Amino acid sequence: MEMSMTGQSVVFLFSCAVGGLLGAFYDVFRIIRIAFNSKWLTVFFQDLFFCVMSSFSIILLVFHTNSGTVRWFSLLGCFLCFVLYHMTVGKLVMLAAKIIIGFIKKVLDYIYKITVIPLKTAILYIVKQITKLCGFILRIFNKTRDGLYYKSRKRSMAESASKGFGLYKNNKSLSKKTAKSIAKITGKDSAKTHKAIEKMKGKIR
Repeated sequence: MEMSMTGQSVVFLFSCAVGGLLGAFYDVFRIIRIAFNSKWLTVFFQDLFFCVMSSFSIILLVFHTNSGTVRWFSLLGCFLCFVLYHMTVGKLVMLAAKIIIGFIKKVLDYIYKITVIPLKTAILYIVKQITKLCGFILRIFNKTRDGLYYKSRKRSMAESASKGFGLYKNNKSLSKKTAKSIAKITGKDSAKTHKAIEKMKGKIR
């Protein structure tokens, strides 16, 4: 189907508008790359997404302006305006974006240095001191527990020694007088009693 010069001009202008918009859309990805230092894989997926969206936009343009019939001047208009935007307005946009992003990064870096770093240092110091305090308390608790345990065992051994280590109770053939004599001798012999307690402590541990 033939198209009048006016219709062709309208389609060409629409194509130029789409090309300029695609150029602006691509600048969004370029700004993201500057701001976040995108890696190659991220750049690849960004370009892939841009290509898909560009193809979709051109297809909509063709169907809207010429009922699905592709005109060479329509594609030419998209391409020329995309390149023209990139060489003119796009350069100004990217220059302004670099200046603004650089300024924002400096401000954020300064805020990070005066807030986050001191706070992080203070938190690490507090955690370190709390860890030391908990370790100190735990050592005191263990020493106190062990001291009470051994004190209890010593008292129990001393009581057993004073009763002749239960010889009279466990051995019916041993007379009560003999058991008392053994208890008396054992109670007086502190060195031997202490040695027996230490042996028993070793077995208990």
